[in-house]
Amino acid sequence: MFVAADAPALEVHENGRVVNMHTLVAVGVNAEGYREILGVDVTSSEDGAGWLAFFRPLVARGLSGVGLVTSDAHAGQVAAIGATLPGASWQRCRTHARRTSWR
Repeated sequence: MFVAADAPALEVHENGRVVNMHTLVAVGVNAEGYREILGVDVTSSEDGAGWLAFFRPLVARGLSGVGLVTSDAHAGQVAAIGATLPGASWQRCRTHARRTSWR
């Protein structure tokens, strides 16, 4: 299985003000080529602890056999992938790499 993980930032109205939130999303592609959303969560920070809290329940629900995870290169995210999906290779998402090189 292949997994793509991302955390788009969204502006959310909360208690009469606008705050930035991150929507953690993991999409899997199985051996037959079908995509499915594995998980979605909303958090105030895209840090390692948030990604660990996101991936652990996915593994507890049966996520296994992941061969490759693509994501952006946040250190906490990469560490969480390594801690929760042992044996899975990690690769930086080409879209994120291109966006960074444009700046």
